[in-house]
Amino acid sequence: MANWQEHMRTGIDVVDDDHQELFALVGQFETASKTASGLVDGAEIGRILERLQTYVIEHFEREETAQLETGYEGYEENKRQHDELRRTLEKFLDKHNKGEWGDLKVATESMRSFLSIWLSEHIMKTDRKMRGRILPWVRKKA
Repeated sequence: MANWQEHMRTGIDVVDDDHQELFALVGQFETASKTASGLVDGAEIGRILERLQTYVIEHFEREETAQLETGYEGYEENKRQHDELRRTLEKFLDKHNKGEWGDLKVATESMRSFLSIWLSEHIMKTDRKMRGRILPWVRKKA
């Protein structure tokens, strides 16, 4: 994940900064799920998931606002993907808070893998398309 900038930059600093923070949170999640003892600290996983969920919501709102204000033609697809991740995180966090995971280590690894792949795919295939449309708007706002 350390080389994410080389491969996934949109060229929109505010979006790239958000993406970097999202990957840092996924990295924290990964670290918390891979302990030497093999035991996962459920409370720590919950705290990281809550921070991740909050940041995802804030980031998606910033992106969607920029897209709406610029009349970005890819808004509907982008929002659909955002909504999918919002729902997935909400369900995962809900199950976590209810203690409904049989093996927390397996569950966290599955979620970490999903998040890494989802973020990479979304940035590479969806977010990078908005560069030409959103960048002028961001510069006007600065």
